[in-house]
Amino acid sequence: MSRPVYILVALLLCAFALDAAERRSPSIHVVKRGDTLSEIAARYRVSQKQIKRWNKLRSSRIYAGQKLKVGSPARSGDWYRVRRGDTLSKIARQFAIPVYKLKAINHLDGDVIHVGQKLRLKTAAPARSASADDHDEEPREYTVRRGDTLSKIALRFDVGLGFLRQINKLKSDLIRPGQKLRLRASRLEEGVHVVKEGETLTEIARRYRVSVSQLQSLNALVGDRILIGQKLRLKDAASTVHIVERGDALWEIARAYGISVYRLKILNGLRSNRIYPGQELKLYSDRKLEPSAAPASGPRLATYVVKRGDYLAQIARLHQMSVAEITRINKLKKNAVIHPGDRLKVRPMRWVELSEINWDDLQIRRSDTPKIASDNGPYYFSRPRNKRQPSKKYYEEHPSSPRRTYRQAARLWREFERKVGSMGRLSSRLEGWHIVLDPGHGGLDPGAIVSTRDGNGNRLYVVEDEYVFDIALRVYVLTRLHGAQVTMTLLSPNHLIRQSDPPTQTFVNEKNEVYNWAAYNQTNKLSAWPRGSNLETRVRIARQAFAKAPKGRRIFLSFHADVEPKAPEAPLVLYYKSSRSGRVDRVSRQFARSLLPALGAGAHVRGQGLGVLRNNPADVKVLIEVRNMAYRDHVWALRFEDLRHRDAEKVVRGLLDHAASATLRAGH
Repeated sequence: MSRPVYILVALLLCAFALDAAERRSPSIHVVKRGDTLSEIAARYRVSQKQIKRWNKLRSSRIYAGQKLKVGSPARSGDWYRVRRGDTLSKIARQFAIPVYKLKAINHLDGDVIHVGQKLRLKTAAPARSASADDHDEEPREYTVRRGDTLSKIALRFDVGLGFLRQINKLKSDLIRPGQKLRLRASRLEEGVHVVKEGETLTEIARRYRVSVSQLQSLNALVGDRILIGQKLRLKDAASTVHIVERGDALWEIARAYGISVYRLKILNGLRSNRIYPGQELKLYSDRKLEPSAAPASGPRLATYVVKRGDYLAQIARLHQMSVAEITRINKLKKNAVIHPGDRLKVRPMRWVELSEINWDDLQIRRSDTPKIASDNGPYYFSRPRNKRQPSKKYYEEHPSSPRRTYRQAARLWREFERKVGSMGRLSSRLEGWHIVLDPGHGGLDPGAIVSTRDGNGNRLYVVEDEYVFDIALRVYVLTRLHGAQVTMTLLSPNHLIRQSDPPTQTFVNEKNEVYNWAAYNQTNKLSAWPRGSNLETRVRIARQAFAKAPKGRRIFLSFHADVEPKAPEAPLVLYYKSSRSGRVDRVSRQFARSLLPALGAGAHVRGQGLGVLRNNPADVKVLIEVRNMAYRDHVWALRFEDLRHRDAEKVVRGLLDHAASATLRAGH
């Protein structure tokens, strides 16, 4: 071979190598004004440490226009072979793919993967184009067409007229063809910001176009010190206005302020019960009223009794107020100290009350069932060795016998069922309905374990399965009291509904939950413990529960609070959509969408090929991500018993609305 040919071959090999390296090189993100390293890391599903390492950064400081390497994008046809030490979330971060998508394109039911297993990193192109009805993403903008009116657009997109005027700054309802109308508020307009890692008060003030002194005044900040997860108010609201936050529902706002839903809809030009983050809801008419007219016609306030461990910012946050507002209403001095037993006037957010039920009546009081008092209990028979979850890796090992554990759990559960049965009824609106409640994860699988910080900056840890189990138990009680027949897929041998007083005493990762099925646990094998690889057991329990249930009245709900940085900061309802064929469970999708008004502002739906929904005998079956622990505010909320109860009430409200609609359709 001549020398020129050698050179040509060498050049070609180099070119191929460079081309391959370029295709494998990390993606580039150009920093925009207001970006933070934590937000960029969350967006690309990588860690801040990785971004710092790839870009040789010594701190979290970045500047507009800076180009950052942010990860290796997967190419069509790419595969990855699992190595020792890999986890699904680690692989997802490495290739900037959401965990749920990685599961879907590889037909995975759980998080279990094996060394040597080949994972596809990108799905094939869809075989057919989806119809408009198949899209779950809701539009955020609309271009006006000839013949459109503002009221028609509001009706078409299920958006209140007042909200359309608010976010588009319209002084009248006149619009013109070609005009672009926003259908959703931006994060700048939502009125709250949750502090992320690496952010400073100055950066936040600049992003939202407010002064540092305004932020300090609204949030009673001394200096520039802020904490990760802290919720900052960006603007003050008049006492006659409620600014909708993510998770707020129209029915609970109406209940809190003592107004009918119908009246709220009339005041705000709403055609349905859907509301959206950042929406400003009028609580009263515009005509001016004398103070003596309250509370029937003007602002009304509730009383909050300060509890052990409370601090002013936390109380304000629970009642969706700024610290400045709560200080002003109560005529408190700057940096005032509050004490247990103090009574404060607050906005009447009744969702932080535990309704009319005396939940203490549900505690078991029998000499043969020893009760153990605890700040995060009560417990029965035994309690965790640790008072709270001390780290991400900490867990307390499962007992030796699933059979013996089930017997103890079933005994405790029978007593609880009797207690619930003796409480009477709230209504008969779910009479004839059969519901299976499935607390996600449990047993050997804790789900997500996320770190957060309390008001003093101390690190805390929240374990997903422990908290969603508590929410599922509350849904169980409420649905029973409305007349439904209800089955749980999992039971605990040492606790029922638990309190959180103070909420810093987080629930401990105990691997002791069992499936609610005597014959299944009779094998007494290690494989009988709940885990990601035996999800079909939950479906089999549902099949048994629905054996004699009337068709059309069978509901399956699975509860989770996973970590999804690319999903919105709001509840997510997942229905079954096959990852192989694209087949959609349309009835369950419609049910999922019908739950959105009850679950609150920002709630959304998505189809996914989940094992717990596949071949499930229920007429409608969904998985509800009640919280998204990628967001510090959601981790914070799970720790509070009052807010877990609020999550449960939302789900039950959605079920009541669904049952009422089904009755109307049936012509009864």
